Amino acid sequence: MTFRKGSIFRKSAAGTATMLAATLSLGLSGTASGDVEQRNQPPEVSPAEFTPIEKRYWNEPRLREILGNPVDTEYDVNGMSYREFQYGWMYHTEDTGAHEVHGAISDRYEALGRHATYGVPTTDERTTPDEVGRYNHFVGTDAIGTASIYWTPETGAHGVWGPPRQFWAKNGYERGRLDYPTSDTADTAEGDGVYTHFRGEDHAGASVYWSPETGAHSVRGTIRRLWLNLGAETSWLGYPESNEYSVPGGRRSDFEGGYVYWNASTGEATAHRY
Repeated sequence: MTFRKGSIFRKSAAGTATMLAATLSLGLSGTASGDVEQRNQPPEVSPAEFTPIEKRYWNEPRLREILGNPVDTEYDVNGMSYREFQYGWMYHTEDTGAHEVHGAISDRYEALGRHATYGVPTTDERTTPDEVGRYNHFVGTDAIGTASIYWTPETGAHGVWGPPRQFWAKNGYERGRLDYPTSDTADTAEGDGVYTHFRGEDHAGASVYWSPETGAHSVRGTIRRLWLNLGAETSWLGYPESNEYSVPGGRRSDFEGGYVYWNASTGEATAHRY
């Protein structure tokens, strides 16, 4: 996957409207609301003729409880099939199998553009290893790469993709020092990079910023707060060029235009030009 100069998310979103328009057109050509399949009743076909989505839905009582009743017919677009239910969606492709998205993660998936932006789910909703949060992984698109949506009661549901997700995964996902995401991955203010905010170790705040020139690096805690107050990547410091590391008397993060030093004795951070 190659990330090119310019707005990654806006490039991806540009194709979203076209794909969603086609999806809506397909939906309008389906059954009218009065003709939607009777609730809690399987289709009047032999189980051998069930689609992969129908097969899972009608053979898994717990899945029916999670998703509720179907509210529309099933659609098939270029090898991808999907169906809407009361509390979420099911998707199927030959490569990914049939998987569900529901609840707050489904709401975020819809808000972000569903399959046109994040691709189809590659997992059902799962519990995180710490048993605090929930997540779905998605196949993503050529524009953003593999994507995920993570949720906790405190942070809500947020989508992570591209270099910030790769960095987060490499550093232990929510079990690492970044903790859970508190924002969706998005373009930076000047449009050349991408970033995601996280809750951070001890809930002190953390971010991962990426640009083509600097790569992906994290900024945490007091150093991060000062950098954000100065204007983040739009300030004279620019993008981070290192992760936070130990130095005599404290901690330091390097940036394009200088560095920020945190004094362990005073608890204060100061910015310095090279």
